[in-house]
Amino acid sequence: MENMDRNAKIEALTQKIGAETGTGDQLKRAAALNPAVASAIKHLSDNDIARISAILNDKDATRRILATPQAQAILKKLKEQ
Repeated sequence: MENMDRNAKIEALTQKIGAETGTGDQLKRAAALNPAVASAIKHLSDNDIARISAILNDKDATRRILATPQAQAILKKLKEQ
């Protein structure tokens, strides 16, 4: 049961990231095509999930992170898939 709750949290998190970044289903597709991405998402700790959720709920923090060159490079790669 706990695993289902965790999976639901991860699913909600990926949907929120997709909505905030405009990547939609590209993140899911990247996870399906790239085992490293899937593994990274699957192995997020509960603390990581909570921290990412908190950042996504803070619009200013989200904008600052998405404006970094690293985030822009990742988004570009996701959008190309």
